[in-house]
Amino acid sequence: MKTWFEILGTGEFPAPWEEVLQKRVPFYRLLSEADRHELRSYIRWFIGSKEFEGAGLVITDEIRVTVAAHACLLLLHRETPCYERLRLIRVYPGTCFPESSTKSLSGESWNHGVVVLAWDSVRGGAANPFDGDNLALHEFAHQLDQEDGQADGIPLVGRGMPPSEQVGVYTSWARMLSKEYEELRRRIEKGEKTVMDSYGGSDPAEFFAVATECFFEKPKQLCKKHPELYAALKGFYSQDPAAWP
Repeated sequence: MKTWFEILGTGEFPAPWEEVLQKRVPFYRLLSEADRHELRSYIRWFIGSKEFEGAGLVITDEIRVTVAAHACLLLLHRETPCYERLRLIRVYPGTCFPESSTKSLSGESWNHGVVVLAWDSVRGGAANPFDGDNLALHEFAHQLDQEDGQADGIPLVGRGMPPSEQVGVYTSWARMLSKEYEELRRRIEKGEKTVMDSYGGSDPAEFFAVATECFFEKPKQLCKKHPELYAALKGFYSQDPAAWP
C-alpha cells in the first residue's frame, strides 16, 4: 500500500502555477523552501483530485491554484490523508448564491463534501495575508472540522494516536475551545476590541474557522492575547506562523 506522501507524488509543478503563487498568494513567499516544496505537492494533488465548478465564471489556473494553495496551507506537515469527504469546489464571481435562500454569503462549507466560494472574496483575502480575514482559510477550516461528520469546532485532533491517548486530547481540546469561545463572546458583549472577528462568537464551529484565519494571518497578536488557543492550533496544524519572517 502506498504511503500518503507517495500518493502526493513527485511530478513536476507547472510553471504557470508557480507564477500564480508568486503573484497572487503572498503568504507563499513567507514559507521556507521545504514548506514551499511540500505545499506544491499538496496543490498538485488537490487540483488533480478535487472538482472545480464555475457558477457564472470560467475556472482558470489562477482560481484553481489560489484556492488550492489556501486549502493546502492547512495541511503542511500532516502525515495522514485529509479532505477525504471533499469532492467539489463551486466558485461564484461574487456573493450571490442560489443555495442560500435566506441571505447572500461569500462562502459555505457543506457536510457532504462541497465548498462554495465567492471568487472576489477569495482574491481579496489572498491579497492581504495580515488582516485576519481570509475566506478560503475559513471555509477549508470548516472542512477539517467536519471530517468527523460534525461541525462543532473540534476537528480530528487525535487522529493517528492510540485510542488510549485520544480521549485525553479531545477532552483538553473541548475544554480549551469552550473557555476561549466564551471569553470571546464576553468581550464582544462588552464591546471590547478583539483579535478575532466577532463572527467567531456565532458558535463553536465558526470560532474554530475564525481562529484559524487569525492563526495564519495575525499569529503574533493571537499568541499574545490567546496563548492557550494559539498553542492548541500550533499543535493541530503542526505549524508556527508567528515564527515566519
